[in-house]
Amino acid sequence: MMESLKEKVVAWIRKDLSSDGQLDWAAYNNSLVMVRMEGTNFRLSGEWLPDGWHVFLQVHKGELRLTASGERLGFDSPVYVDFLKSREWKDVTLAGNYRACFIVMEQHFFMEATLPMRSKITEGMAQFAKHPFTSVNADEDRDLSRLEEMMFSTLKADSQLFCRELAQTLACAWQYKLWNLFFHRQQTVRSDTDPHWNDVISQFFYLAHTYCREQHRVSWYAAQLGVSADALSAALKRLHGKTASAMLEELLAAEAKVCLRNPVLSVQDVAEMLHFSDQSAFGKFFKRHCGISPAVFKKRHIEENNS
Repeated sequence: MMESLKEKVVAWIRKDLSSDGQLDWAAYNNSLVMVRMEGTNFRLSGEWLPDGWHVFLQVHKGELRLTASGERLGFDSPVYVDFLKSREWKDVTLAGNYRACFIVMEQHFFMEATLPMRSKITEGMAQFAKHPFTSVNADEDRDLSRLEEMMFSTLKADSQLFCRELAQTLACAWQYKLWNLFFHRQQTVRSDTDPHWNDVISQFFYLAHTYCREQHRVSWYAAQLGVSADALSAALKRLHGKTASAMLEELLAAEAKVCLRNPVLSVQDVAEMLHFSDQSAFGKFFKRHCGISPAVFKKRHIEENNS
């Protein structure tokens, strides 16, 4: 029998709980799982969840430490993290006495839930993707906790007639609150661009950060979005100063650097992981974007770590 999303997520977290750790969960079918946890010192040691699920973490108490694409980071609570697929996540640690909530959504469910808001956050998505963390103050954390409680209670309730609709509405409200905090911090000015193109571009950013390793061609993204490749690139150039191809290549180069820093992976391994036709094609791409060959980049990284 196939393991459900709830079973997989709960097992993923539960195995690393300390003896004093407590865990409670709620779920809607195979679409949304919330896992609340508290205790002392937690380190997520297992492999990251496979593609297809979007993972978030709200830390209400304790310290958060993690490695994102090779960079070790630390945050005091309260803090929110969106574990975007464009980054490699490791060693997620909650230090001291912690209280936190993992929220995992099936990607289609998440895209459906956030459809009403995506056209409003286009300008912030590229910036947020570079630093997908939001520190909040005590009042803001209380507001987020209320929304979290409403979602959790809805999922816990038995036989709700409109459970899916309620869960998606509350998930969207929760995301609205978080993006409101993000825009307030960044003081980002949003434009009056055609809402249709705002939505298309926000979906492009999501797809690009999710699939840039596998899909290198603008035409693939345009087909998913129901627009032409030329129109997509023109809209991105107009609003963000870069074509779709330039953005995809930047993301791919960043992914290449992350993979090359992994001592276990050879240059050939990285070329295969990033779906290049061969090592030579990968080498030409990397040198064009980074100024040195992948082998030299890898060698320098090893020397820096051993110095």
